[in-house]
Amino acid sequence: MRHLAIGLALVLLTTACSQNAGEKNSAAGTGRVLVDTSFEDLEGWIPENPSLTQEKAHTGRYSIKIDPGTEFSLTYINQLYRLSPKRFNTVRLTAWGQLTAPGAAAVVFQITRADQTTAFYEKIDIKEVNEWGQINKVLTMPAVLNPADQVKIYLWRATATAPAYLDDLTLSVEP
Repeated sequence: MRHLAIGLALVLLTTACSQNAGEKNSAAGTGRVLVDTSFEDLEGWIPENPSLTQEKAHTGRYSIKIDPGTEFSLTYINQLYRLSPKRFNTVRLTAWGQLTAPGAAAVVFQITRADQTTAFYEKIDIKEVNEWGQINKVLTMPAVLNPADQVKIYLWRATATAPAYLDDLTLSVEP
């Protein structure tokens, strides 16, 4: 009986964790969702990091931040073939960002090759000060990408002298 219970628990766990992020559909109907996070599930899964914070959040309790002591936030890193079994030509990056004082901070979407050279780079500025503003950008991928190339998404301080926050990030394939 004990073996049956353990087996059932493993089957349920495997089924719950087996949905490929590329198979999810976005709520907005824009296409397959590749990445979708509000940073709620990171607590306890990553080492202590000053970028993961409860100071401000667009939804939930957590967001990521940069400040004068943190130039780059936590970084999402994944290989293209793990994001999607099919090549995509355009993606939409949406998120909510906030500056706490005038300055420059940005969400960066980058694709790097195995030798760490940059195949694609897009910096999307955060503009709103002391209120959440939506970031919504369609990005056209280069014609030549290797499935092993890595997607990186992070918040960059640039010249900001006060904290800036990012929350509710989604990356989806544009139809």
